Amino acid sequence: MPGARAIVSDRRSELADFLRGRRQRAAPIAGGAAAAKRRRTPGLRREELAQLAGLSVDWYTRLEQGRDVNPSRETLEAIARVLKLDDDERGHLFYLARPEHAGAAARPAARQERPEPAMARALEAMRVPALVISPRYDVLAWNRAACRLLADFGDVPPRRRNLLWMTFHHAGLRARYAEIGVVEKEAVAGFRFDASSYVGDPEYDALIADLLETSEVFRTIWARHEVRAKVSGIKAFRVGGRGVGSRDADGEPLLLEWHTLASTTASRQLLVYYTARAAGGPEDERRLAALCEGDDE
Repeated sequence: MPGARAIVSDRRSELADFLRGRRQRAAPIAGGAAAAKRRRTPGLRREELAQLAGLSVDWYTRLEQGRDVNPSRETLEAIARVLKLDDDERGHLFYLARPEHAGAAARPAARQERPEPAMARALEAMRVPALVISPRYDVLAWNRAACRLLADFGDVPPRRRNLLWMTFHHAGLRARYAEIGVVEKEAVAGFRFDASSYVGDPEYDALIADLLETSEVFRTIWARHEVRAKVSGIKAFRVGGRGVGSRDADGEPLLLEWHTLASTTASRQLLVYYTARAAGGPEDERRLAALCEGDDE
């Protein structure tokens, strides 16, 4: 995609893109269906948002254009209120506009090559699929069960051993998700939240620019600017009696809960692991155990 690298820029540009997207999705000022149909663009107009937030139109326009302005906490709170941002979106807004107000700590290098010792020890103790990733979603370590559930990360070139990139480009990993469309959206929203403090970092920009150039699906999802902080959830996998990537005779995918443990050190590394659902019953436990032990071969 020509010019894709120009799309990824500094924090102010990311903030401008986020504000435009949320403003265009906000409900317009009440005026009836006829008034809504006369609008050339969806959502709130800039002047409407500025009025509701108690700001000058010129100042808000400069903010949305990515100009060098310095919004106060009160201003950001007013904008978040008008746009009806949820907690994750509000946190993302503060990270982009005033990272020091969002409690952002000093960030490590975007690209990390080794898991920190505590994370490595925790991974060694896991008997369920587990892996350690950086805030940039680089896969730093994994266990055998993770390879059986997701992909053989050892066969992936180190520069491509990134969970976000693999979600859109690694055929084997994509085939193991029973609902790849859901996974794609959740991966982008989670990455955008987790990596907010890396906007403008060359390694961060290089990853996003690569995906923008090579994946039309990623470009579409990225343009929506969704952000979501998730530390757990449920994913559906095609894992069955005929091997990983297949289904059982009844055609049912295996639903697993995933969980995230975050490091309290500056590395901000994440330990992600998968367990059978509490509501899944003995059958889910059996299928996961068979997967981890290699009984499905």
